[in-house]
Amino acid sequence: MNNSEKFTVELPSTLIKEADHLAKIENLNRSEFLTKVIRTYLQEKCFGEKLCKMKEGYEEMANINAALAELGMCLDLFSLEDYENNISESD
Repeated sequence: MNNSEKFTVELPSTLIKEADHLAKIENLNRSEFLTKVIRTYLQEKCFGEKLCKMKEGYEEMANINAALAELGMCLDLFSLEDYENNISESD
């Protein structure tokens, strides 16, 4: 590993046994396994935050689109009224 540092933590022995068991299944040593677990957790956490921001953005755009659609309907209604007035005046 490039640019690595030693990182010491205390964990319950049952958790260490489970981690060692999974590391063995994945053919990784303890350090590689814990690196993979931490990296996966951080990626999922980051993805969740991005998902929340995307949801907020979509909700904001929905409000903007609804307001624009309402404005467009009002303008269409005015145009229709003008058209009908012009037709009724030409009769």
